[in-house]
Formats: sequence, C-alpha cells, structure tokens
Amino acid sequence: MTKTLYKNGTILTMAQEESAEAVLVENGKIAYVGSIEKAETLVDENTEIKDLQGNTLLPGFIDPHSHFFYYVPAFGYRNLSPSPIGKVNTIEDLKNEMREHIKVNNIPKGGWVIGMGYDTAGFEDQRHPNKFDLDDISDEHYIIVAHASNHLGAINSKVLEHLKIDENSKDPQGGLYGRVEGTNEPNGYMEETAFMTEIMALFPKLGTDELMENVLKLQEYYASFGITTTQDGMLDQARMDIAIEAEKRDLLKLDFVLYPGKPEVENNMLDNYTISKDYDGKHYRLGGVKLFLDGSPQGRTAWLTEAYEDINNGQGSDYKGYPIFSDEVVYDYLKYSIENGYQVLTHVNGDAAIDQLLNMYDKARKDLNFKEDLRPVAIHSQITRDEQIDRYKELGMIPSYFVDHTFFWGDTHIQNLGERAQRISPLKTTKEKGVRFTLHQDTPVIPPNMIRTINSAVSRATKNGVNLTDEEKITVYDALKAITIDGAYQYHEEDRKGSIEVGKLADFVILDKNPLSISNDEILDIQVLETIKEDMVVFSK
Repeated sequence: MTKTLYKNGTILTMAQEESAEAVLVENGKIAYVGSIEKAETLVDENTEIKDLQGNTLLPGFIDPHSHFFYYVPAFGYRNLSPSPIGKVNTIEDLKNEMREHIKVNNIPKGGWVIGMGYDTAGFEDQRHPNKFDLDDISDEHYIIVAHASNHLGAINSKVLEHLKIDENSKDPQGGLYGRVEGTNEPNGYMEETAFMTEIMALFPKLGTDELMENVLKLQEYYASFGITTTQDGMLDQARMDIAIEAEKRDLLKLDFVLYPGKPEVENNMLDNYTISKDYDGKHYRLGGVKLFLDGSPQGRTAWLTEAYEDINNGQGSDYKGYPIFSDEVVYDYLKYSIENGYQVLTHVNGDAAIDQLLNMYDKARKDLNFKEDLRPVAIHSQITRDEQIDRYKELGMIPSYFVDHTFFWGDTHIQNLGERAQRISPLKTTKEKGVRFTLHQDTPVIPPNMIRTINSAVSRATKNGVNLTDEEKITVYDALKAITIDGAYQYHEEDRKGSIEVGKLADFVILDKNPLSISNDEILDIQVLETIKEDMVVFSK
C-alpha cells in the first residue's frame, strides 16, 4: 500500500469554503482530509511526505469541453493566434508565419501547409484571408488556414482546384463558399460545414508513432494548466483510433471523456463501442454524443433571434446567422439520444439555436415520457436570454460557458451584437437562478488555460479594456467550482472527482498562490506548479 501525506500549505477542498490542514492518500485515493494532528497518526515509515511549502492544493481542474484527439494531429501545425497567445495581428503577419513554416520545415512543392488559429478580431480591416492572400504565400503548395473558431477558414487556389470547387459549385447545407465580389467565383473563404466537413478532411495524416508522440506532448500541455480530466467533444473514428492505440501503449495519463459527432453516430460508430459512466480500468470512456446547431458569434454565423448589427459587410440589416439543421432533424437526433439514455452535448452560441435545442429536447423528452437525469449540456451558450436559463433548470440542462469570449472577442461582440454583448456568458444570472454551469476554453480554439478563465469570469474585461457588465461577474470561488466539482457533476463523476473528499481520486493541482486570498488583479500571475493524477505527478514546473 502506497501512502502520501500532503501538508504545510493551503488545501482548498471545494467541498466547502474552509480549507483543510492535511490530506492523506492511499493507493491513488483520498483516505483522510482534516487536521495535521490526526493525519500524522495515520502515517507509517513508508508514507511519502509531500511538503506543499506554503503553496495551495486544489482538486485537479476538469475541462468540460475540448477537442483533445482532434488537436493531436494538428499539434504541429503553424500557430496563427493573435497576441497574447501568438503574434499574428495582420494578414501580412499570417503570410510571414506561413512562409516561415514552409521554410523551417522544408515542405516540398506539392506539400500541404496548415495554419491554425488566426483571428480577424485583431486585423485592422477585420477581413478573412482569401485565396489571393494564400496564393501570395505560395501557389505551389496546398495551403489551408483555420480561424480560431475552427468553423471558418480559407484555402488557396491549388486546394480549390484539388476539390474541383468553382463558380458552378453550390453552397453545402449549413455552410458557405465565399465569392469574389460581384461574381460566383470562389474566393477561398469558407464557413461552417463547407470548412469543417470538406476542408478538415484534407488535413495530412501522421504516422502512428508521430501521433503517439503528440499524445504525450499534448497531455503535458493540458496538465501544465492543472487539468486532470478532459474531453474530445466531436469524436470520429480516426480520433477514436488514436485514443485506443495510446491506451494500448499505456500512454494516457489524464482521463478523457469522448463524444462522437452526429455523422459518426449516423454511420453506426456506436455499434462498436459502449457509452458508459465507467472507465473500466482505462483512461478514456464514451460519455455521450455531440450535435452542432449553429456557428460562432465572432464569425457572425451564430444563429440569433434578432439581427446582427449592420457593419456594411454585405450581409444586410436583417442578417441573423443561420441554423445547421431543421427542427425535424434536430428532434430525431435528440429523441434517439434520449431513448438510448445518452448524454448529448449540443453546440449552441446564438439564442435562436438555444431555442431550437430547448424546444426539440423538451418535445422529445415529453414524447418519450423520459425522466432519467441525463444532464444534457448546452455548449458555449453565449447569447442566452434569462428565460432560457429558466428552461435549462426545468430540463436539467447544464450550460457550459465559453466565458473567455469576454476577453478574446468581447470587442468584436460589441461591434456585432451591440448591447447584447454586455451579457454574453451570463454567469451570475445562471448562479442566481440555481443552475449549475461549467467553464471551458474549447481548445484548440484557445489554450486550456484555467487560470485565465477564472480571470475572465471575475473581470469580464475585453482585450481593449472595456468592462462588460458587472452584473454578470462571479466570485473566484464560484469560478473554481465551475472547473472542479461542477465539472465533475457535468460528467456524472461527482462521486469520484471534483473535490478533495475521502474516497475520491487523488487528482490535484498545486498553485503558487491561493486564488481566494489575492486580489482579482493578481489572478493572471498564478502559476501551476504541479499537476497530480491519482497521486502520480503528470506535470511539474
């Protein structure tokens, strides 16, 4: 029997606001939480003593929405993020980064060149790159650049030719091909299904050993932010194969909850796998299924009930974004999910998409007379009306908010949404209405930086320093709950994770500061020192 005693620091259990003096772990599970005096009577000569040296121990952070195994093959693509994450703040910066990527990696003519994470919010003219920009990088390589949302992107002429997309090509359902102004000629820009389905399928395939190396690197990256449980929120068979192979090689150190997407479900992927609340001795499990209903507000593709602000971009004064699927399609998928007892994660950014989810889920549940607690999740839930939060409560639905939108795209939302931008991610209203919620980063959209997320939840400041309404700010403690105990609740794992209590897994993060005892201005200075999974160190700074 292996034992570890954690002491000499602040221990935030998240089971209550008061801290504990000591935690004793036996065989990867918490055996005692309380006073140091009592803990020291429970140790023996073989017990490892973990001196916290005045630092702060918390439950390991739980990432409630991410795309881990999607990110694995993309981990080596060029980072096109703007500051403070990257350095692409203009289209010229983007071109230079991609040229450097070709040069440094010695990518031959006819090779594929992929960049991820550009964001028009920081570009002076706020336009997307097009085929002319990408042809200027190279017309002898296949070039793809993905927007930070992963819902939008651009390709060069060589990729358009490869796909045989021309002026006669019609927009796919739920997507759009950009056109050269005044013509039907594709300009290389693509939205939603046009990009997510057609273009992402072209990303080059890595060898198995390369993929496994990336699995290890990416786990350490996630663990460096204190994360011990994460997700793949749009699983396909290729990503499932990565998870299976990594588990077979004993490479998985974190826990992963996986959600196949609608196309995979309809292609009978679940005939070969079981959705379960148990890991069955592995580090991954299938937790339910996924559904997309709209796009992104920063890309003006989220589906709204009231029109976007007209910014003279050709969409018109009555443009409200658009749905991905009809009500009938959504109803059938949700009914299938409910009658099979599956938790469903649904991507909804705009309030019209949220209405569609609520209405169709409610109808399917009533038609089936279904009462079981499935804990469906509304992913992102950016533009949410108060009465929709009441309906979340009625349906037992959990909103998982992408609150970092306040910082990364708050200024863009003010431009696109007007006054509605003030209440994106309405955390305080949600808490006051008694609805549990979680907070995520949608990685690889942005890094899985839980400390920045806490800061966004309590400050709601945009990149340009605009303070979005104080009425939706929450406390640091409530932000911590959303990435610990309430994250575990979303996954139906609150009996074994999310707080430091006897019988739960010894999943911990050690911070150099106590988030509850510093000013909000100091939150971003907090450092993750160690991340511990079942009493094993998986990251050390």
